[in-house]
Amino acid sequence: MRRILFLIKLGLKHRYLPVVLAVIGFIVMLPAIKSGLMADDLVQRITELRPEQLPSRVYDMGVVPADTGKLSTVLFDLFFNTNRQSMKAAKDYGIFPWWMSSDVRLALWRPFTAFTHWLDYQLYPNMPALMHVHNILWFAGVIFLVAVVYRRLLGAGWVAGFAAVLFLLDKNTYFPVMFVANRGFVVSLFFGLLCLCSHHKWRSAKSLSAGVLSLVCLAFSLLSNEAGVSTFAFLLAYALVLEKGSWLGRILSLLPSVFVIVLWRVIYTCLGYGVSGMGFYIDPGHQPVRFLEHLVGRIPILLSAQLSGQAPDVLGAFNSSVLMIALVAYLIFLAVALIIFLPLLIKNRMARFWFAVMVFAAIPASTVTPISKNFGFVAVGAFALIAVFVATIITDRNSMPKSHFYRILAWIMCVIFLFIHIPGAVAGRVMVTKMTSFVSHLDNTDFLSNTENRDVVIINAPCQLALSYTPFYMIYLGKAPPKTLRALVPGCIALQVTRTDDKTLVIKSAPENIFSSDQSSPLHFAHLYRAANGLFLGDQSFKKGDKFTLRNLLVEVMAVDDRRLPTEVAFHFDDSLNAPDFYWLQLNWRTLSPDRFDVPQIGQTVSIPGPVHVTFSNALRYLFGGKSGR
Repeated sequence: MRRILFLIKLGLKHRYLPVVLAVIGFIVMLPAIKSGLMADDLVQRITELRPEQLPSRVYDMGVVPADTGKLSTVLFDLFFNTNRQSMKAAKDYGIFPWWMSSDVRLALWRPFTAFTHWLDYQLYPNMPALMHVHNILWFAGVIFLVAVVYRRLLGAGWVAGFAAVLFLLDKNTYFPVMFVANRGFVVSLFFGLLCLCSHHKWRSAKSLSAGVLSLVCLAFSLLSNEAGVSTFAFLLAYALVLEKGSWLGRILSLLPSVFVIVLWRVIYTCLGYGVSGMGFYIDPGHQPVRFLEHLVGRIPILLSAQLSGQAPDVLGAFNSSVLMIALVAYLIFLAVALIIFLPLLIKNRMARFWFAVMVFAAIPASTVTPISKNFGFVAVGAFALIAVFVATIITDRNSMPKSHFYRILAWIMCVIFLFIHIPGAVAGRVMVTKMTSFVSHLDNTDFLSNTENRDVVIINAPCQLALSYTPFYMIYLGKAPPKTLRALVPGCIALQVTRTDDKTLVIKSAPENIFSSDQSSPLHFAHLYRAANGLFLGDQSFKKGDKFTLRNLLVEVMAVDDRRLPTEVAFHFDDSLNAPDFYWLQLNWRTLSPDRFDVPQIGQTVSIPGPVHVTFSNALRYLFGGKSGR
C-alpha cells in the first residue's frame, strides 16, 4: 500500500503532469463529439450562414440579424442583440411568449469567442464534430493551465498535482464543454488562468512584461465572456492574501486590472449591450439592487454545490417540499465544511488564498441562477482548498486542533471529499454523458410536418424554452418552419378551455395560476419546466384587464391570483378558430409529445389534464437514459 501511495505521489509531482492531464482532459471529453449541434448552437449557426443559405422566413423570427454571414455581424450579434422591434417580432412569431415583458433586453458582446466561431464556419461549416474538437482543445488548455497555476502557487509537490486531478475529474465541466455555444466560458477561464500566471510573475519576479501580459489576458477573458469578470477574483485574492508589502501597495497592484474592467464595461454599455428583465440572468450593471438581493441566497448554494459535488441544476425539478430539504442540506453541508476548514484557514495562508478565490468567484457567478456550467472559476479555488485540506489531514496532523471530536469530523469530511471527487466524479462523468440524450430530445420536430404555411398554436406548451428552439432545429434538419409557432399557456397544470365565440378561446387553470405545477411528484419534468419558464416570466406581475397585442392575436388577462399571476386568459384571434391556416396542438403528458387539438364548438368547454404522476425512482431512471419515467 505504501508502495502504491509512493508511486501516486511521485506521479502527481512529475514535471510533465500538466501535459499528461491536458491530454487526458482531451480524451475524457471525446464523447461530446457525437452530440452534434443543439439549442443556442443552432441559433448561432443561422447568424453564421449567408442569407441565400437560409429560408426567408427566418428573418420573421426576430432574433436573427439582417446581415447574417458577415464577420462584423458575427462579432457583434452572434450572442443575441435584441431591441424592442426584434423582441416584438419574436413574440409575434412565437420564439418568445406573449407573457414576456416588452422591456426585456438581451444583448451579449463576446467578440473574441464570436471570432473563434466564425473560424469554425469558414473552415468546416458542416462538421459539428470539429467544432466540438475546437471546444475540447480549449478545455485541454484550461487543464494544462490549472495544473501550472497550482504548481506555481502550491509548489511542485504532490498537492498541486492532486488539486489538478480533482479539477480534471469534475463532472461539472462536461456540459459546458459539450455545448459549442458555451465555448466562451471555457475560453474566458483559459485567459483568466493565464492572467493569474502572469500576475504572479509580475508581483513575485517584478517582471513588467508579465504585468502587461496579465492585463492583455484579462482583456481577452472579458472579450470572451462576461464571466471574465471572475478573473478579478484571482487578482483580488492574491492582493489580499499573498501579496507582500503595505496595503497601499496591494491596492495599487489592482488598479491596472480595475481600469481594464471598467473600460470594458463602459464600452460594453455604450455599445448597447446588457441584460434586463430576464428571470434567469441578472446584469449588475442594469439591476444592481436586484443582484444584491439574490446574491446572499445564491452564494451559499454555489459554494456548497461545488464542495459537495452535488450540482444544483436539477433543483428546479423538485417540488417545493423536496426543494426546501435540498436547500437546507446544501446549507448544512457548507456550514459544517466551513467549521472544519476554519483552523486550516487561520494557520495556512495558501488555504486562505484559495478560499478567497472560491468566495470571490462566486459573486459574479451569482448573476445567473446557480447551474454547474458556470462553476469553472469557483472550482479553481475549491479544488485547491480541498487538496490542501486533505494533505494537511494526511501528512500534517500536528497542525490540526487537538480535540478528538474535531479530528473525527475532519477525517470524515476528508473521506467524503475523496469519495465525492474521485470515484463519485468518475461515475458522474459517465452519467452526464448519458444525459446528453435527454437534452437532445428537443430535436423531435416530426409533429410539425407540412406546417410551412400554417399558424401552429399549442394550447399547453410546458417548456417555452424548448419551443423557442424548435424552428431552428427544423431549419438545421432541412425542414421548412411553420408560418408562426405560438404557445398559449404553459401546460404544467390542468386546464379548462372554453370557446366563447367564433374567434376566442378562454383558458382557465385549476387550481393555481397558469405558470404553476400541480404535480405532487417529488421529482417531475413539470417542476423543471415551470422553473425554465421563469426565464421568460422574470419578476412580472399582472392585473385583470391587462392586454397584450400580437400579430393577429389579442391576449387579455381575465383573472389573477393573490400573487398577481394569471389564472384565466382570453385569446382573441383575428380569424375564425376553424380557419384552415390554424394547426392546433396540445401536449399529451403520457407520451410527452404533442397531439392534435380539436377546437371546441362555441359555448363548449373541454378539459386538458395536467402532468401525470411519476415516482421518484422512475423519474431518475428516465432522466439518466431510461424510458419508464414517462
